[in-house]
Amino acid sequence: MNQNFTGQRFHRFSDPLSINNLTVKNRVFLAPLAGVSDIPFRRICQEQGAGLTYVEMLSSTAIRYKNKRTFEMMSRHASEAVLGVQVTGPNAEDVATAIEILDAQGFETIDINMGCPVKKVTGAGCGSAILKDPQRIQKTIEMARAATQRPLSAKIRLGFTRDAVNVTDTTSRIALSAADMVTIHGRTRSESYSTPVDCAGIRKGIQSAISAALAEEKAPPVTVGNGDIFDIASALRMSVETGCDAVMVSRGALGNPWIFREILEEKTCTPSFAEWLDVVMNHIAYHQEHYGNTHTAAVLMRKHLLWYAKGFPAIKGLREYLNRIDSLESACEILTQYAKTIPADTPRFVWAENEAASKNHSYDPKYEMDRQLDRGVGDEGLTPLEEGI
Repeated sequence: MNQNFTGQRFHRFSDPLSINNLTVKNRVFLAPLAGVSDIPFRRICQEQGAGLTYVEMLSSTAIRYKNKRTFEMMSRHASEAVLGVQVTGPNAEDVATAIEILDAQGFETIDINMGCPVKKVTGAGCGSAILKDPQRIQKTIEMARAATQRPLSAKIRLGFTRDAVNVTDTTSRIALSAADMVTIHGRTRSESYSTPVDCAGIRKGIQSAISAALAEEKAPPVTVGNGDIFDIASALRMSVETGCDAVMVSRGALGNPWIFREILEEKTCTPSFAEWLDVVMNHIAYHQEHYGNTHTAAVLMRKHLLWYAKGFPAIKGLREYLNRIDSLESACEILTQYAKTIPADTPRFVWAENEAASKNHSYDPKYEMDRQLDRGVGDEGLTPLEEGI
C-alpha cells in the first residue's frame, strides 16, 4: 500500500513497478484508447516516457474467430519491448478462450475491460455491462487466471449507474480472484466526462481490494487511478487522494504526449515550438511507416493533427488546413510553411490566455470523436442518431 490517504506519498511516478513477474519502468501508463492507440501514437507516447501502453480494446468474439482486422490491431513495433492488450467479451468462457489466444501472441500483460461505457459494447453484454453481475465479474477473472500466467488485470468503473455504485464489491472480487492489477476509472458508466472524477470512490475501491486480499493472506493487486489526468497537478491529486500505485492517462495524452514527461519529472512541461514540431513530424513519419502513403492514412492522421494544433499564435487557420489534408506530404508542407511564421523558442500554451485555457481539465479533445463513433461519453443529450435509433 503506497500511501496512507493523508497526503503522504511513498513513491514517485518515475519509480519502477512490479506487476506479477513484469517490471515496468515507471508508474505512468497510457490507456487503451479506442480508435487512437495504434502503433504510431503508442511510439510517440513511449518516447515521451509512458511506462506501459496497450493495444486498444479487442473483442473476444473477433479474436476467437480470428478476424483479420482484429489481428492486424495486435501488431507491435520492434521498439515496443513491453506491450499490453485489452479484451472484453459477452461471457467468462468467451473471454478466457480469447485470453489463451492472446497469451500465445506474446503480450507482456493482459487486461479485461469491465468499464467501457459504449452502448454498442454494453448492449452486447460486454464492457461495463459486466459490472451489473457480481458473480460474472468473479468468474471472468477466475477463468482468465486459469488461461494465462501473464500479469492479468481488469479495468473498471465505479458502477453502472450512480445509484448502483459497487466498486468495493467489484475490487474485492477482483483481488480474491488473483488478478495482479486493477485500474479504476472514477465515474460510473452513465456519467459523462463533464462529471468530475470521483477520487473518493476510487480510494474506497483500492482500500477494499487491499483489505480483501490481506484478509485471505494474498498479495494485494497493483492499483491504478484513471480519469481527468491532464497534467502533473491532476496526476498528483489522483495519487494523493486515492493512494493508487500508478496513474493511467487517457484523453490527456491526445495532442499532448508531453504529459508523460511532465508527470514523470513532476513539473510543468511546456514544449517550445521547435520541440512541438519535431514530435508532430515524427508522428507523421511513424504514421506513414505503419499505414503507408495513402489517402486513408492521411484521413486517419487528421484527428491527431487537430489535437496537436493548439497553443500557438494563429493556430486556428492551421487547423482548417490540416482538417482537409489528403496526403501526409501535404500535412508536412503545411506545417513547414507554418513554422516559418513562429519563432522556434515560442512556448506552447503560454502566448495567450485563451489558448492556455484549452489545456485545462474541461478541455475534451475526444468528445466529438466519441459522439460520432458511440464510444461512450454518457447518456445526456443524445440525439436519436447518436442513440443508434
